[in-house]
Amino acid sequence: MESFYSNQLKRNWKYRVYLPNSYKKDNTKYYEILYLLHGHGGNEDVWIKYGNVNRILDRLYNEDKIRDFIVIMPDGGNSWYVDGVENMESAIIKDLIPKIEKYYRVKIGRQYRSIGGMSAGGYGSLRFVLKYPELFINGILMSPSAYYPLPDSNSSAITGVDSFKDANGNFSEDLWKTYNYDNYWNIFDSSNCKPHNFYISVGTDDIFKSIIKIVNEQLPAAFSKRSANVFLDIKNYNGGHDMGVWKQAFEYAITQIYKK
Repeated sequence: MESFYSNQLKRNWKYRVYLPNSYKKDNTKYYEILYLLHGHGGNEDVWIKYGNVNRILDRLYNEDKIRDFIVIMPDGGNSWYVDGVENMESAIIKDLIPKIEKYYRVKIGRQYRSIGGMSAGGYGSLRFVLKYPELFINGILMSPSAYYPLPDSNSSAITGVDSFKDANGNFSEDLWKTYNYDNYWNIFDSSNCKPHNFYISVGTDDIFKSIIKIVNEQLPAAFSKRSANVFLDIKNYNGGHDMGVWKQAFEYAITQIYKK
């Protein structure tokens, strides 16, 4: 576990980092990077402890299926990666990325930078690529909680995210719509930074039924208007809203993005 002081969060901020074996062996080599976000209720340890990301990557490297890259896994709390109760969105853009690119041997430029996440992390990843298309070339959206127009009634977005609550502590439709990704199509469409690639996936038995529709209908329809500048790779896996699905989705996406 690593940490540093975040000016945006005004506190010490934890993250996990995965470095390929070659990182310590060759100090002249620079690397592509993936920012990997957790879901609601998670922290910086989730992808390692439950997602076995380190083991998956070690195996794929040993099998010579992927080229070397760095993975950064920040603690996003229950922010859903927006500037709400805390400036988590700004912390990632203004604090984390510059810190990582200064401290680690990272290739600079959007063509080397990807972002992904599961559930609320998928929601955050979609927002980041649409709002900051100059920063990311790939988005990995695993069961993304990118509800439109509103979350399912059983979603933690309704009950567990302070940034989406009004002064009385109730879920606010207006706040949800203020933050939602649909606000950023104009930024995405007007950007000269193209193309973008999205690897989008969901479990066929996801308990949040709208996410199945989001992955298979809503997002493809929205992106179809931008087909010349967007590559979509959509997968449905047997399973629910769980790490069993996300591990498969993660492995598939990185073998496409970082294949040798």
